[in-house]
Amino acid sequence: MIKNLLLSLLIVVSITALGQNYKTEDQNLKGWNKEAKIVYADFQGKPTDRLKRLNKEAGLQASAQVGLKSILDIPKKKRDRGRLLEKVYVAPFFIKTTSVTMTKDERELDKQRLYFDMGEFHARRMRKDIQHIQDSTKAYGTIWIMYSSIKDYYCSEFRKMFDDYTYEVFVEKKEGAFEKWRELIDNGLSELEKYATKKEDCHRLLTGLPIDPAFEQSEKVLDSFIRCNQ
Repeated sequence: MIKNLLLSLLIVVSITALGQNYKTEDQNLKGWNKEAKIVYADFQGKPTDRLKRLNKEAGLQASAQVGLKSILDIPKKKRDRGRLLEKVYVAPFFIKTTSVTMTKDERELDKQRLYFDMGEFHARRMRKDIQHIQDSTKAYGTIWIMYSSIKDYYCSEFRKMFDDYTYEVFVEKKEGAFEKWRELIDNGLSELEKYATKKEDCHRLLTGLPIDPAFEQSEKVLDSFIRCNQ
């Protein structure tokens, strides 16, 4: 009997451990999480003629491509819709195959890494808004209706910040601009710490498979990859 109990315990522990082994990156994408760091090898794209020209004319040595990936899941059973609310997964992803660098200089790579954290800042803001709406209304269907508008809003916000940062740091080359933006993003991430992207967010978005067996992907609001930097 004791042997059977121990065996059952080991099975439960094994299942739990496997459930927490979330996938956060693949050959093309690296999802944001607290342990993730963009390294030189993640810049897998080849320099375009445009980047070569900008490198020669303006000294631009690298170009990071970052996007927000988001999806909406709903309860499978209609009778659960109300007792259970919609689930939104959102995470920033570094796009390896289109991110390019012509330098190993860590200072220059740090300037590109900030785009990744900038995406996380907007993912946290989006997640905070969704939680606030659900906590306020406690009504199924609200996020289903508002999801596209919320997603588009944060895409626009991300794109605007992306462009403003790029202009100040790489075009105007303002003294202290990078440090100012780094502090701004760090403060924003700190204030929104409770809304940080989790590994399960990345896993859900990379695998395309719902994590919770009681949920399925919404048929009318499909997986979307927001390339907010283009």
